[in-house]
This record gives sequence, structure tokens and C-alpha cells, in this order.
Amino acid sequence: MIHALILAGGIGTRVGADKPKQFIEIGGKPILVHTLEKFQRHPLIDRIAVVCVEGWEEEVRSYRQTYGLSKLESVVTGGRTALESIRRGVDSLGSSKEDIIVIHDGVRPLVDEKTITNVIIDCRRYGGAISAVPLIEHVFFKGEEETDLHYIPRENAYRTVTPQAYTDAKIQRAFRKSDETGIGANAPFIGIMMVDLGEPVCLSQGSEENVKITDPKDINYFKSMF
Repeated sequence: MIHALILAGGIGTRVGADKPKQFIEIGGKPILVHTLEKFQRHPLIDRIAVVCVEGWEEEVRSYRQTYGLSKLESVVTGGRTALESIRRGVDSLGSSKEDIIVIHDGVRPLVDEKTITNVIIDCRRYGGAISAVPLIEHVFFKGEEETDLHYIPRENAYRTVTPQAYTDAKIQRAFRKSDETGIGANAPFIGIMMVDLGEPVCLSQGSEENVKITDPKDINYFKSMF
């Protein structure tokens, strides 16, 4: 079975709206619904769970009937961090070790079917896959002195995004190892925790169009499509 775990626990203060950004309506629907519909329509996705910002759980549950999201089966309250939210979401799924869990940001409504398919196929092969796009610009980082500059070879550098996919067994093992060792406990996202723990994962071909709605210009970009 393949589960989609959609993260919608953020507040999104940079957008400057009077509600969390995932609930801003564009094209007659909340941004989160646009995202959920991508996974509802995907032929490989069996079930959907949402990790939601506190106070909006009933709103999200209502989407099942309002927007015909028949695959939406559970809504849980998010945690203080992305890792805590993911853990709560995974625990709510009741998944088995062989199941695949596709984790995606609720404010990435432009994800396409091919990107979701790619990450699932790569997860089946390697047990874990992170959607990524090659960097098209050079990245420099600075040392202690202003002129102490270093760079990353562009041909080997990628920008990671979501969706990311892992087997249930890999996720459970990673959280267990992190609890025991403390490694990866403060990682900003599960892919970084996996790498910190030495868990094998691969980079999966993503899309430049799969942008995250983070500020007003992203809102306007998404509005322009309607």
C-alpha cells in the first residue's frame, strides 16, 4: 500500500494573510485542496493523511465530502517541528513495514504526477527517495573572513524538495535510531535526518515548477494560473 502524508501544520507568516497560507483560497479552493487533489488523482496512491495546524482539523476533514477526496482517511494535529509532525502522521497511518509513505508539503500544489511517480519508483528500489532538481547556479559559502570563499561544484549539487518517499520500515528504524543516539534529532526535515543517520536514500528527479508557496510573490504566481 502507498500512503500520502501531507504536511499542513505551518502558519506561514511571510504571506501576511489572516489565516495559515495552506487555507488561502485560489481558483475557488484552498491551496491545500489543490495539493490533495494531485494525490487523490494519482493512480498509485491508496490513502491520504494530513498533518494539520491545530484548530483547523475539522476544516480539513470536511474536504473529504466537499471536494470528493475519497482517499483522505485521517487528519492529525501537527507537532512543534516538521519531524514531530511527520512522526505523528506516520503513527496515524497504521501502515505495515513494506508500505511506502510519500511525504509532501501541503503548500506545494504544483507537484505533477510524474514527480510523484518518480519518487515512488525510486523508493521501491532503494527504500528511500528525495525529490530533487539540479542547481543551475553556482553556490558559494563563506568562511570566517569576508574573502574566505569556497564553492560547491554545480554539476554535483541538487536542491531537495518534496515529495520524499520512504518505506514504513525505514522511517520507523530511523526514528528509533535517532531516539537512541540523538543523531538527526534536530534535523529540519526527514531527508536530512536519514542522511545524518547513514540511511541509504537516493535523489529522485523532480521538477522546477514544483514551487513552495512561501510569500506573496508565490501566491501571485499561483493565482496567475487561474
